[in-house]
Amino acid sequence: MTLDEFVIAWSAFAARWDDARGESPEAAQSLLDDVLASGLSPAPESAAPAPDPVVLECEVALIKRAKAFDVKAYKRAQVLVRAAQTGPFRHFCSIGWKNLVNPRIDFDLWWYWNEHLDPTREDINPLIHHLLVGRHQDLPTLPPVDDVRPPTSLGADDTIRRACLFVGYDPDGIVDDHVVAYVTELSRHADVYYLADSTMAPGELEKLAGVTRGAWSIRHGRYDFGSWSMLAQDLVGWDTLATYDEVVFANDSAYLLRPLDDVFAQMVATAADWWGLHATKRPYSRDNGDDVPLPLAEAKQRWRVPNEIDPVDHLHLSSYFLVFRRPVIADPGFRARLDSVRRQTSKSLVILKYEVGLSRYLLTRGFDFATIVDGLYPYLPAYTTDYWDVLAQGFPLLKRNLISENPRRMPDLDTWKERVLALVPGADVESFERNLLRMSADDKLRHSLSITTRPDGTVDYHEPWSWARFRTEDRWAPKFDHWWAFPVCAYDHTLSGNERALFDEIADDPSIKKIILTRSRRIDLPGENVVTVPLMSREGQYHLARARQIFVKHGPRINAHWPLSPITHNFVNTWHGIPLKRFGSAMIDPPPELKRAEGREHVACRAVVTSSRMDSLTMRSAFWPLAYTDMWPTGLPRNDYIRCEPERLPPDLADAGRRLESDLDGRRLVLFLPTFKDAQDEAYYRFSPEELAWLQDWMYRNDAVLGVREHMADSAKTYWHQLAPLGAIDVSSRRYPDLEVLYRSAAALVSDYSSCLVDFMLTGRPVASFAYDLDRYSQQERGLFYDLHQVLPGPVCETFDDLAEALDGFFDPLSPEQEEDYAWRRRLFFDHVDDRAAARVVARVKSLYGS
Repeated sequence: MTLDEFVIAWSAFAARWDDARGESPEAAQSLLDDVLASGLSPAPESAAPAPDPVVLECEVALIKRAKAFDVKAYKRAQVLVRAAQTGPFRHFCSIGWKNLVNPRIDFDLWWYWNEHLDPTREDINPLIHHLLVGRHQDLPTLPPVDDVRPPTSLGADDTIRRACLFVGYDPDGIVDDHVVAYVTELSRHADVYYLADSTMAPGELEKLAGVTRGAWSIRHGRYDFGSWSMLAQDLVGWDTLATYDEVVFANDSAYLLRPLDDVFAQMVATAADWWGLHATKRPYSRDNGDDVPLPLAEAKQRWRVPNEIDPVDHLHLSSYFLVFRRPVIADPGFRARLDSVRRQTSKSLVILKYEVGLSRYLLTRGFDFATIVDGLYPYLPAYTTDYWDVLAQGFPLLKRNLISENPRRMPDLDTWKERVLALVPGADVESFERNLLRMSADDKLRHSLSITTRPDGTVDYHEPWSWARFRTEDRWAPKFDHWWAFPVCAYDHTLSGNERALFDEIADDPSIKKIILTRSRRIDLPGENVVTVPLMSREGQYHLARARQIFVKHGPRINAHWPLSPITHNFVNTWHGIPLKRFGSAMIDPPPELKRAEGREHVACRAVVTSSRMDSLTMRSAFWPLAYTDMWPTGLPRNDYIRCEPERLPPDLADAGRRLESDLDGRRLVLFLPTFKDAQDEAYYRFSPEELAWLQDWMYRNDAVLGVREHMADSAKTYWHQLAPLGAIDVSSRRYPDLEVLYRSAAALVSDYSSCLVDFMLTGRPVASFAYDLDRYSQQERGLFYDLHQVLPGPVCETFDDLAEALDGFFDPLSPEQEEDYAWRRRLFFDHVDDRAAARVVARVKSLYGS
């Protein structure tokens, strides 16, 4: 029976079982007993499949009837099952097996999945397959254990040929200085092949031209193992790798502290089939009373073979630096597992399937390993206080996550640079710090560095107060009218748009205390009486509880996070533009529970800032149950940046404008600003090769370049990966937090249903809506506040041909009639076209003092 036939037969059986339990419990149990005894038969062609919930219920019933599940062991391994009182059978059938948690100690789920099923598909529960097919065919449930083979030795006098597959990821699309230094050092010892799981900026790969045999940038989203898989299969090839004595797997998640000569010399003298920097065994930890390193030979003797309920507990080598010798590279099972790497829903699954899974496979196949670190240290020495001990012994790397996230909560990392330099005087810690500040989540980094040792020797973990404690704090803390809090955007973590313009309006006013509450992005703005603290910190909680005025972009709970009283705080919702698509209670047929939730969120707002009287009507419908008088038609503060003279721009916005002009290099900027689609990937437009070729030719003919900026909530970057090869420039919020900088320079705008279409009308420049799914979006999804044809001054394009026709006439001069029409439509949305909107909002807020 093929896997496809199994899926069909199992679903058909579940439908029969569902019918049988409708008759009687005994009939359903008899059906389960029969299929367990004789196995699953192919489904008749006329058999109807069962709905997914029925299949899940049947899986649970079958496993219970077969007594094939160790409930106690599973519950010990799965803390979430214990905490939530979730039924272990249902948890395993719906979540557990997909997360590789084993149903019992004699069933290695991931190994069975690889050997007897297809590791690239996720529609067959391996335990169900075993009960209905595998055990009737005597398929083993545990890997056969080979004797440890003689390890591979390298001659000290031989010339060792190495390949290094170096993989990276950079959200800004650059090759960082620390990567160049690391790859350069590796190139002294190996032929380096580099692959970035990123869309790289022009010229970045050239930084590695002199130290790599090949360098590629291909966005695939499969993490490091996906890059290693792609290099081994396609870009370098297994045949080429088979010609080397050793193949190094390395990545950019660590900083190189010292030359690698001693590392490679030590391992050339060590017999092993594969080697790494250190071994890991999660249960071997200080939490379980293990305080000293265990000799590696003893660790392998204890844990090379036994299975674990939770696969992360297997003995394994960390994957950020691994080296494989010829026998491993030639092994068909190793190759098959690397070739089968697929995109996973979480990084933890990548670790379980490929990092832990490969180690488990190689150990049971009898391949022997060695490590640079002498012995098995308590869990993860790269992240614990043991790190300083192994660093003193010659450990060559510093994991970025040790500083940025501090997963084992090591105290006193605020002095990490000094401690590293004391042990490795030549380490380039300044380069590392620059990368940390650029790449790390600012709030996590600050929390990592805030964990300290008290004078009495105990550790202050500097955790924020609980919600209950915060409610008490908020109830009794005094509230100050002149304390104004600015939580950053909950999606892209910037302080931009309306809130930023308000901040700039009062930045130099010492009578107002400005509190910037950050998340992952580092924000450092000048001004008088400014405090910048992480939102998720005690300091953030302290200041938030005392701030009377709080400015939010989406909603009080979304942006301010903590349970603040709307009675003692004034939440002013600045929103982020003039809405075009419906949201909140104005959506088409919103579910009652959503309307109630939105209502609770909106009623906490004291006021909503709007652009015009027309915009106030729109926002009133979306912000039910607020009244029309709660709308402040002051104009949007962000528009001050568009209308003001260049000398009035804040220095960082002016610098961003100059950087943008450098990116444009004299070309016209055509912004492409799509909105977020609830349906995600399948809802986005896919340009054909012919359409992409037309766009490239159009840009050439008009001396234009596309600037792509996807919605703040859209992480897929569907359009960027399509348009970047055309030479498009990245104008995402990571590179240009302030959209108004783009508006000032843009020659035109194309979007689908983004509010940017309306906001951009303030410039008087060309706009076009690429509304390829207009009927579905306007009637079946959120819906639109306005008829696009009635309010937009530019064309509404429902096909690519329509868009092409519009673009061909984009830069033609407007006739007097067209200019008047544009002006009339603009007046609908803008009561003010000056640069004083922020000042008007400030005056309205101050009028709340004492209320």
